[in-house]
Amino acid sequence: MRNFMLFPLVFSMLNMLFASHAYACLDHQSVMQIKTNEEAHLLSRNVATMTDALYDQLLTIQVKQMDGTCKVSITYTLPELDIAEANQLLNANPAKRIMLAGQGYELPSQTMLTAVASVEPTTLSILHEDILQSAPLGKNRASVELLYASLAQTRAVIKPDNLSTEAWPVALVNVELSACNSQYTSQSNPDACACRVHALSQKISPRQLKYIQYLANDPYSSATGALSTYQGISEQVNFECKLNKR
Repeated sequence: MRNFMLFPLVFSMLNMLFASHAYACLDHQSVMQIKTNEEAHLLSRNVATMTDALYDQLLTIQVKQMDGTCKVSITYTLPELDIAEANQLLNANPAKRIMLAGQGYELPSQTMLTAVASVEPTTLSILHEDILQSAPLGKNRASVELLYASLAQTRAVIKPDNLSTEAWPVALVNVELSACNSQYTSQSNPDACACRVHALSQKISPRQLKYIQYLANDPYSSATGALSTYQGISEQVNFECKLNKR
């Protein structure tokens, strides 16, 4: 008799256990997908320095579920040296720091930025109100993007004695040759574009060239002067290779 009485109780407890797992808002796979989505969001911003930081695993993202709810904590971990480098840039231009703060943009002040956000369980997308810049996650996203956009300005600067020991990939050489042929011409040097690409590759690494191209496509970069060293070297190379603008 006692065994018959225990059976319903055990069945009920097992049922509750399975039900709790069955109706958990997010499983481990979902949490990992949210992390992948967050990385994809940062990559979609097309900030060259931020993309490299993600690929180099200097900028990392950790996602944790909050006690079985449809909320997660999202933590960015940043290199201390990157924060210091970006702050040094803005310290030299306090007016810009004040202007950015007035627009709601601030550089990170610590290496770990954590925010809690709600997730739509069927699509695994973060709710709209949590990605607004006024929300903690939205603020962290903007802060990290500002950090790496600032770093692009410092890392695009070419020092006078700068030498690159890294060979340009063939694909990059072809892209630069094509760009040269479309923008410049030479009356006396049939290999002028090859001369230009070779000369630039001796001074600029592939990664630094990517930062330069990122800033060249930024309408606000001209006001920063970050491209002035590249423009000076480009003009000198054009003169030596006998190139003129079309």
